[in-house]
Amino acid sequence: MVYQSGQTVGVGVAAGQNTMLQVAGGEPVKPTTTTTSLQPGNTGANNTSKTKPATNPPHTTQLPAGINRTTITDLVTTTTTTDKTEYYPGEAASIQVSFRYDDAAYQEVQDIQSNQDSYTVKINFNVQLPAGFTISNETLNRGPFTRDCTNQRACMADGFEYSYNQQSRTLTGSFPTPTPHYKDGGEYQLFEELNITGTVTGTPNTSHTVRTTADGLLDFIYFDLKTNSRVNDVQEYFTATSSQATFRVVPRKTVLKASFQPVGLTEGQVVVSGNVVCTFPGGQPSRKTLMFTLKHNQLANGRWDRVLHDMVDAGSDCVITIVKGAVPAGWRWKTLDRITQTESNITTPRTSTIRLEVEKIPVEVSTETTTPTPTVAAGQPVQVISTIKASGYEARNIPVTIQLPKNGFVKTPATVNSICQATGRAICPAQWVYNANSHTVTATIPQIPAGGSIKVTVKGRAGFFAENSRSFTATTSAVFTDANQNNNTSRASFNVTNKRVTVSLIVKPEGEHPASGVVTVSGSINCVTPFKHNATFTYTLNYAALVNGAGAPQVIHQIVWAGSNCTVTVRNRAAPNGWEFKGATQSTYQLQQVWYLLH
Repeated sequence: MVYQSGQTVGVGVAAGQNTMLQVAGGEPVKPTTTTTSLQPGNTGANNTSKTKPATNPPHTTQLPAGINRTTITDLVTTTTTTDKTEYYPGEAASIQVSFRYDDAAYQEVQDIQSNQDSYTVKINFNVQLPAGFTISNETLNRGPFTRDCTNQRACMADGFEYSYNQQSRTLTGSFPTPTPHYKDGGEYQLFEELNITGTVTGTPNTSHTVRTTADGLLDFIYFDLKTNSRVNDVQEYFTATSSQATFRVVPRKTVLKASFQPVGLTEGQVVVSGNVVCTFPGGQPSRKTLMFTLKHNQLANGRWDRVLHDMVDAGSDCVITIVKGAVPAGWRWKTLDRITQTESNITTPRTSTIRLEVEKIPVEVSTETTTPTPTVAAGQPVQVISTIKASGYEARNIPVTIQLPKNGFVKTPATVNSICQATGRAICPAQWVYNANSHTVTATIPQIPAGGSIKVTVKGRAGFFAENSRSFTATTSAVFTDANQNNNTSRASFNVTNKRVTVSLIVKPEGEHPASGVVTVSGSINCVTPFKHNATFTYTLNYAALVNGAGAPQVIHQIVWAGSNCTVTVRNRAAPNGWEFKGATQSTYQLQQVWYLLH
């Protein structure tokens, strides 16, 4: 058939159906595909003319003029396709093989016969299936053709044959054209299409190729016009153009999640980072970088669920590495080690449980009490220094009590104005308060950061007592809940020494007095240190023995403790003959803090 100038060609192809090409204004013809051809291996005539051959005479036993192994090269081409180019393991797949006339070669055979002659075409095919494809029972039972060949005997009677070799994985068979082709007969030159269904069984990340080869037989049938009977057949074999299709087996994708479970956390948020590396056997690693801010107020059922990798090749092994980051102020990770977990053979969505263990940083408060002078004399200045420290984390609102020793530490004006020094951003209390009833100095320290300290110095005077020496202890207590309560209280001791002194009485006459004679007085001495002790005495003054206008000193108490407060009472008893006492008969004298010999 010759195409007319200006004619258009329209192609309509439906999957699984025979296809045709309709030329406008003419008879329908078979569509064609242009591919690389294989040279035929037949032994036909060698006429290579491409011109329209003349009408053959009746009863010929030769091929039509112009038909030979060269002119029918690429008469039929094959096309092999798959319904997809990528499959998951176990996924259903179908392979389609179509057979088409080549447009140029078809011109030589479509209308070269006489009115009474015709030709038929038989196609033999061989489809080599790859190892990654398992043919379905449906194809084996029903056949690969568009028609149902469950009844293979009926199909074979019509020229449709097929067989499958399981060892070589080859599907072979043959089929004819549905009707003979007559000159200008208008028959549709239709070819069968193969549909091979099955399952992809290849290993992921591998490619597989389906290859189709085919050959055929061109059978020319001649009739005798006089007898209207079939005279003879002339046949020519040809090799069809081969084709192939390649598909790739890819892993199924699945999801790896993490269920982060906090242990110990009651507030704030934690930050973790890291990565997840998933490797499919025989494949390249797939890495995902991770960064999560996990807030305590966003916990769901006591955990945080997060996606680690949403494109994991099914069957992969994944290594999860979690790096611990920021935690709330006052908290710390229980261990600083990275968290590494391995999830093996992930075939379906999987959730890995990851424990995030944190703890409150233990706040450690300690006190230290010292006295700069280990030994001090009674009545001398004395100091108690208390140092309060914090470690681990910042301590807040720390009540502190400094217990001063009674008798050994006496309040002075400086005691109510204790000196406070802060280090390491610690904050001194607004005031340290002295309580006379409890003999304590107290305050609440607002803040001591870790590594900081508060040092308070309390000044006073060493007390008095009825002993040569005594040891006194000052105590510092911080009322604070921490891990180690043993160092919240500290003590320091200091020694106070004391001594005895003698009190003597000197009587000096005033006014007019005799040049000789004796006057006698008596009395008592009462001392408090703060304990009480006393003594009585009698003093005799000899006017004839005055020295510098006064009588000689006379000891009235020999065991007065230094620092005592004493009251001396003198009473008139007897005056010289002819003389009498003038004024009061009793005199009182106060002695404050007796330190040394008094007269």
